[in-house]
Amino acid sequence: MKVNLYTPLGKQASSIKPAPAEKGFLDLIRKEIKAVDHDQKAMAQKLMAVATGQDPDLVGLTLTATKAELSFKLLLQVRSKILQAYQEIMRMQL
Repeated sequence: MKVNLYTPLGKQASSIKPAPAEKGFLDLIRKEIKAVDHDQKAMAQKLMAVATGQDPDLVGLTLTATKAELSFKLLLQVRSKILQAYQEIMRMQL
């Protein structure tokens, strides 16, 4: 944006168009929580299919369960780091 020094600041500010909304950290966290939820539901469906005999793919079940477990553990680690960062900020002296 080029600033004209001879135009009052109020007129310059009104001509600035807002940028499209960028994805923030909260949106990223929500997306990852939904992905973990999807993995957990996929594992439950696969487990139900194997238990009822509809799908005898035990390797697929194992892979799905492992993916769901790892994604959940990663989410817990991220949550722990966020809480640690929050606690560290709260301990700062102003």
